[in-house]
Amino acid sequence: MGRAVAASVGVAAAAFVVTLTAACAGNAGVQSAPMARWGDVGPDTVSGIVRQVGNLPFVRTLIDDGDEGIFVTGELESEITRLAGAEVRATGTFTEGGQPGRYIDASSYEIVSIDGAEPAVGILDESDGAYYLDLFSGESYPLKTIPSELRTSVGAKVWVITGELGQVQGYGILREAGR
Repeated sequence: MGRAVAASVGVAAAAFVVTLTAACAGNAGVQSAPMARWGDVGPDTVSGIVRQVGNLPFVRTLIDDGDEGIFVTGELESEITRLAGAEVRATGTFTEGGQPGRYIDASSYEIVSIDGAEPAVGILDESDGAYYLDLFSGESYPLKTIPSELRTSVGAKVWVITGELGQVQGYGILREAGR
C-alpha cells in the first residue's frame, strides 16, 4: 500500500511539473520589469536602536529597525557607533555592502531618545567659567552642574540630557574637539 501511495504522489508531482513548464513556456514573449535592488533605493531614512554586532575585530554598527537591521557606513558611522542603545533616525543612501546585509551610508542623523529622554545635541562651549551647548539651530543653551569629565571636552560634539534647571544628568561625546 505504501508503494501505491508513493507512485500516486510521484505521478501527481510529475503532472504538476509538466503543467508548470507548459504554462511558463506560453509566456516566453512576456517581459517583466526588473526588480528594484536594495542599492537602487536611493536616499531614505531608517529608525531604530543602535547596536554593535559581531566579534572583535569585526564589530559593525547596526540600526535595529525591527526587521533585519541596517548596517551603518560613511563618515557618521563613528558618531552613530557611540550611540549604542539609543534610538536614532538616520538619513542617507541605501547601498550594497561587501558583506551580506542591508547598509545605509548615513549623511545625517538625529537622536530620538536615550533611556526614554530626548537629548540636546551641539558643540560644548565655555566662556568665563560658564558652560554652554551651542545648538546647531544657532541657539546657545546654558549648562549647570556639569561633570568634570565633560568640562575637559570643550569644542566636542556632545549630547546632553538636562534637568529643569539645566543641570547635566547624562551626556556622551559624539566627536572629539577638532575633528
